[in-house]
Amino acid sequence: LGIAVALGELVASILDGWKIIVRCNNALLYHPMAMTTKKKQLLSLALGCVFLFYIINLNKISHVGDQQAYIEGSIPSQLLRANPRREAVPYTVPDQLPDIDPTEWIFLIIHYHKTGHDLSRSLRDFITNSTELKHNGEENAFARRHHDQYTKCPKDVDMRRSMIYVQVSPNFFCDIRTLAKELLSHKKKTKIKIIHLVRNPFSMAISNFNYHSAYPVIEPWVMTAQPCAEEKFFGVQSYPELLLPTFLEQKDVMGGVGLDNPLMYPEDFKALSERCHALYQNSFNRAGSEKWNYYNHLRHLDPTQGLELATIQMCSSGINGGDLLRMANNIIKLKEIEQQLAQEDCTGTGVPCGERIHTLTLSLDWFIQDPYGMTIRFLDFALGNAITKGEKIRIAQRYRQSYYRKVSGGDSHITKGKNVETPKGHVVDPVLLENMLRGHELLGRVLGNVERVVDDALGYPVDNGGGGGGEGATTMIVR
Repeated sequence: LGIAVALGELVASILDGWKIIVRCNNALLYHPMAMTTKKKQLLSLALGCVFLFYIINLNKISHVGDQQAYIEGSIPSQLLRANPRREAVPYTVPDQLPDIDPTEWIFLIIHYHKTGHDLSRSLRDFITNSTELKHNGEENAFARRHHDQYTKCPKDVDMRRSMIYVQVSPNFFCDIRTLAKELLSHKKKTKIKIIHLVRNPFSMAISNFNYHSAYPVIEPWVMTAQPCAEEKFFGVQSYPELLLPTFLEQKDVMGGVGLDNPLMYPEDFKALSERCHALYQNSFNRAGSEKWNYYNHLRHLDPTQGLELATIQMCSSGINGGDLLRMANNIIKLKEIEQQLAQEDCTGTGVPCGERIHTLTLSLDWFIQDPYGMTIRFLDFALGNAITKGEKIRIAQRYRQSYYRKVSGGDSHITKGKNVETPKGHVVDPVLLENMLRGHELLGRVLGNVERVVDDALGYPVDNGGGGGGEGATTMIVR
């Protein structure tokens, strides 16, 4: 209080040109010239408190790994409603971070639909604004959801050192040695740091449904999409045949990502297709729906059915969707590189791939819970000691503030904590939607297996098994 009073008197003197004679007595200030009335004393105290509060908040430094003490009112109410299923895996800043020359590395940030479009751009800008690195100015490093017909790896990959790239939904359907060479762009001295942004598949599916069923429509493609169409790459390659070699891998590979059993079986894709056709443009399911487009279905079906349809599209539409399974496939591929090629000279340079390909997997759910701490974790991995601790703190603080402003401002890309609203104004709790998905006979098992793969990549303890979705069927309550 004494400091506040002194600061208040200082501010008052600056404003009014008062001459200060300061004496602290029981936290009160005696000022024979300026403090002739109690009103001026209270004014000085108020000014000092405001100024002191501003300084404290301006210079507040949060320590990674410690519980951050937020005033509840500073966190948007939407995020306070979004109780996480799991807390972020704790991170402690190492005593000694590596000395990294960013100009010797390629940086690649990978994300998927609803795992961090805006976040990936923010992370990219953190790097370019604090180092000499540049980005290529493109939306993606190479074509999304596309690959070479013969290698089944991404096509036309040409990434260069001292550059940072963002890539949405890459197709990693090739063998891991070919994939390693592509990621290194076939260059002998190249090293790459991959930041893999993933998400719990259940929250990812609900966010996808919430986002694309919103009114007015946010992304026009939902007006013309055909969610049940059998899409084929190059007219010959189906999505299941590209995924199944990874999902049906031998037990030791799948056990390495948290599963004792295959993530999916061939008949699962057939079952998804049949269920999709039962829901889409089927007058037996809903009278008049044979003329609806995809968006109409998401808006007007029962929310449980709308979520089911949107999730099937996010699993099995390889060219225009399918990111839930694409994410799982890519996690497995990158994990295989880490496990099998770490000590192998996979590119003929005499340097093991483990020293040239570094991957950090982070969850969007973690950034939602702790935008400050996760930004520090990202910067430590990407840059090591290339920038100072103080600069990392400033970047993390700015990102937290900007993220909270987006949430409070109603940014359409942010769906976490939002209830699903039906056309009739009813509100559906996302927790009930998640329970429905977990209890779904097919999607519960498939997404449960994807969840185990994601959890393993994030460092959670995983109970091997790969079975059902979990909590049993739940009756949807619309309120």
